Amino acid sequence: MNLYRIIPFAFLIFIIACGKLPELENIDQKKWKNDKNGCLEYRIEVVEALLSQKEKLKGLSQNEMISLLGTADKHQLYERSQKFFIYYLEPNENCDQYSEGYIKALYIRFNSLDQAIDFNIQEVK
Repeated sequence: MNLYRIIPFAFLIFIIACGKLPELENIDQKKWKNDKNGCLEYRIEVVEALLSQKEKLKGLSQNEMISLLGTADKHQLYERSQKFFIYYLEPNENCDQYSEGYIKALYIRFNSLDQAIDFNIQEVK
């Protein structure tokens, strides 16, 4: 068997397998991305559908997450080279319909190897 024929084929299979983002069911990704700071209140409607599919999202890199969900509303550095992406689920202070108090946000934690490892909703002020 000719090794020079196998290597390019294996490389092509690797590129195809690694380049595909997961399909998210019951979530309009365009609407999610357009709901900056939770101002349109679409994210709060579908966050449970997103969390029910978090196994599809675990292990994705920051760039892959941005491709899937858009740029996070806020980034937060954490200990040991970890990072959080924060997506506001309800209108925050940058929205016209913001009201004082706590609002919900989706926190996605990335480990030092740039892999999404945790997804949770927190209330923030």
